[in-house]
Amino acid sequence: MYAAVNGNQAMDLERDDLQGADDLAVKADERRMEMRRGKIIAVSLTVCAVGAGMTVNAYAASTTFEMRKKAVSLLGIITTSNYQANVTRGEFAELLVKASDYKEAANAAGTVSVFADVSSKSQYSAAIRTAATNSWMSGYLGGNFKPDEGVTMRDAIKAVLAVLGYTNEDFSGSLQESRLAKFKSLSLDSDIYRDLDEILTREDCINLFYNLMKAKTKEGNQYGSKVFDLTYNSDGEINTSSILDNSLKGPKILDNDSRNLKSLVPFSLKDATMFLNGEASDESEINDYATVIYYHEETKMIFAYSNGGENKGATEGRIKAIYYDSSDPFTPVKVVLNTDYQDNGGEGDEFQISGSELQYLFSVYGEFEVDDKIAIVWEKSGSDENATYTVVDVVGDY
Repeated sequence: MYAAVNGNQAMDLERDDLQGADDLAVKADERRMEMRRGKIIAVSLTVCAVGAGMTVNAYAASTTFEMRKKAVSLLGIITTSNYQANVTRGEFAELLVKASDYKEAANAAGTVSVFADVSSKSQYSAAIRTAATNSWMSGYLGGNFKPDEGVTMRDAIKAVLAVLGYTNEDFSGSLQESRLAKFKSLSLDSDIYRDLDEILTREDCINLFYNLMKAKTKEGNQYGSKVFDLTYNSDGEINTSSILDNSLKGPKILDNDSRNLKSLVPFSLKDATMFLNGEASDESEINDYATVIYYHEETKMIFAYSNGGENKGATEGRIKAIYYDSSDPFTPVKVVLNTDYQDNGGEGDEFQISGSELQYLFSVYGEFEVDDKIAIVWEKSGSDENATYTVVDVVGDY
């Protein structure tokens, strides 16, 4: 049974009767301060991680390809839906730079070309120059790089070992055999099954760069920890929550009038990796459909949510009613929104409220009340016929 509170009815409740409200108020005040500073609380971190197609617990388990793909994508190294496409030498140079201390230069405009067959206007010009200057990749006789040719396993072995700090002087005997032995000893070949002269696919590169994040450098440091401040689970796999740390910002409402994603993030959208309801997306689609966004500045990742999400999404509207459990009239358990396409006489959309912080925000002492315009980030459970939508984050439309 629920007790509905509409408009000023909520203010008639006796505030002195709410036992333990002080502790709850402190928590909510802290949350509001974090929201206003643009910081994310733990529940929001979970929303974004799950919205991107993963859960923290899932990453603590075995590293399936799906997990590796998401980890490498979150790091901003490679995102793709065409996993069997071959990777060119130019593209591979860019992946190396994105996975290195030089990642900020990955999308820099080229001004000088160091190879005859690489135009300074090429999208890979800056990355190729960086890869060549650091001896990760080499050119061919005649001053060519052959950027459009496929990158071979042989190329990749030399490149990632060089990224880890190894040079030719670190290998004795047959250079190729010594490199291959070191490559395998560092488990860089995990889930990659290619002969030396075979061309790598994007799936191979996802596995390769995930393995690189776990590998030890020549100095003995874990590479991903050094370059991306990654942490690792007890089984040695990447703790993906260390990618989505407290620098994740949001939620921010994408205003219905302006629909201007670029105004909500502090970086260029051409450098960004974007998701809508957990699927790869772009600026145009997010501007057209998204309700709220979160972003991670360091990796230039944007996580957007719309009302059309299958299992997770976001809905914007005005609060029509807040319902309280009849056995506890001071704890809200459900909120009803009237969206922009619903009139006030309609039933509205219902969302369950759980967790003390969110419940406080919708209580008579909290931040939101009837007729406020808000956006709710939700998770769906149950079948379509009996679906339940639960609030996991909320932001006011200020």
